[in-house]
Amino acid sequence: MKILLFGSGAREHALYDAILKSPLVKKEDIYFAQTGAFAGGNIIDFDDYCNLAKKARELGIELLIVGPEAPLADGICDVFLSFGIKTIGANKYWARLEGSKSFAKEFMCKFDIKTAEYFVLDDYLQVDNILSKFEKPPVIKADGLAQGKGVYLPKTFNEARQIAKEFLDGKFGESSKKIILEKRLYGRELSIFSLWDGKTLLSFPPACDFKKLLDDDKGANTGGMGSAFPCALTDFEKNEVDGYLLKLEKALKNSKADFCGVIYSGLMMCNDGLYVLEYNVRFGDPEIQSVLDNFCGDILDVFIKMTQGRLCEVKLQFSNEPSYCVVLASEGYPVSPKKGCEIFNIDIAEKYGVKILFAGVKKVGEKYYTNGGRVLSLVKSGKNALEGIYKVAQEIKFDGKIYRKDIKLR
Repeated sequence: MKILLFGSGAREHALYDAILKSPLVKKEDIYFAQTGAFAGGNIIDFDDYCNLAKKARELGIELLIVGPEAPLADGICDVFLSFGIKTIGANKYWARLEGSKSFAKEFMCKFDIKTAEYFVLDDYLQVDNILSKFEKPPVIKADGLAQGKGVYLPKTFNEARQIAKEFLDGKFGESSKKIILEKRLYGRELSIFSLWDGKTLLSFPPACDFKKLLDDDKGANTGGMGSAFPCALTDFEKNEVDGYLLKLEKALKNSKADFCGVIYSGLMMCNDGLYVLEYNVRFGDPEIQSVLDNFCGDILDVFIKMTQGRLCEVKLQFSNEPSYCVVLASEGYPVSPKKGCEIFNIDIAEKYGVKILFAGVKKVGEKYYTNGGRVLSLVKSGKNALEGIYKVAQEIKFDGKIYRKDIKLR
């Protein structure tokens, strides 16, 4: 079959590598809608999603797989479905689970899914009144999409006021003209990917990611600096997770959620149980890099069964060994990353059996240059995988290289 992969980062590189393992597709039959350093020659230029879908249909493409959030929120899957092309990705309505924090909160509350107490506001004059309802400074979130950077954890109420003002003044454009203030939770964070075909919810075991820029969870919030999979759960935690996933599946069924795609649940395990921090409607980066490296099945076959409403027939299989991902980022990330620096020693990864996934990378001839905040994902599975990953992290060179040295299962 012919496939179109939308996206150009490490998540899409991981998906591409996983799809290539399937006997159901040939390398030359995988097309790309964006130019990534890993992409082959099958790049489709397009003016808009309608134009892209038309070209895809003319090429005989049967399946669209969407990686990033923006095209989902813009309704790319609705367009492709109207052209008779099946999709892995939420439609525009259900993409609001990620595209609108207030929509997601309303969904959780409607179906009695535990989440932190919260308030929604769109006027700075409301801030002091709402802040007075919190004992400690709340978490502040942009309601809309902010490329994984729209969540702040102020240390003081004065800092909270300042952040709220910056958000409402348009720090993230229209995405932060409405904001969420919510009670801060403390506990163990977990990430769970669930597949949904309109009838059945099938979930991966939980992974953990490392959102802060620096070791010991210090520094700025980022899109993720590393991940580990799978997380071990106590009996209490497993019961909480199982109960939550049953509740989520029931909520989707009762809502008649009519899409075929992914739900990412960002979770916090607290002393009194499991809370949902956020939803995404895509595979998260960098968690999916470690999850897919651990996955033992045919991911394309899973996607095809999803589009046929046959997810109930699928059993997910994983390696017995853990998998890890360490992100090499560029100086200035997540605000203003340094670009245009040549990357050296990429080939050293083969010596240590480490997989290199390209993200913020530009390829010119046979050379690679930094072209974004998160530059490379280093991925490996096995008992001693981290040792090899960190040797590669040390030996790959580019100006302004940043990475965390404390990625592990936790």
